Amino acid sequence: MKHALPVAMVMLILAGRSSALAHHSHPNFLLDQEVSIEGDLVELKYANPHVLLKIRTADGVVYTAEWQAASWLLSHAHVTLSTLRVLDHVIVSGAPSRDPESHELVQLKEVRRPIDGWTYRVIQNKPVEPSSKR
Repeated sequence: MKHALPVAMVMLILAGRSSALAHHSHPNFLLDQEVSIEGDLVELKYANPHVLLKIRTADGVVYTAEWQAASWLLSHAHVTLSTLRVLDHVIVSGAPSRDPESHELVQLKEVRRPIDGWTYRVIQNKPVEPSSKR
């Protein structure tokens, strides 16, 4: 009986760890591929656990792009609420969904705003300081 509490705590920790790993596994995405989409930012959800971008392409399709970084992590890389704005024209690159009709990207490797050259990149799973600011 004296070992019940430590065993229960270890089980809880392991269960939490496995669910966190499953949360980031993205089995419905082609993580070994990268595609780019270009369009106008129509919505930005700057929240935890991830930041979501909704981008309307020239042909009217709306993509959802999941930035794999929490808002606090992006702010440490100098990406804040005022960095990107609705109606900004952007190009994002990331892993596409296995179902092309879902119009989703995850694990964004790059977010660019061509008008002023602002670029956020991830190299070897680490964000690189954005190249320019507004």
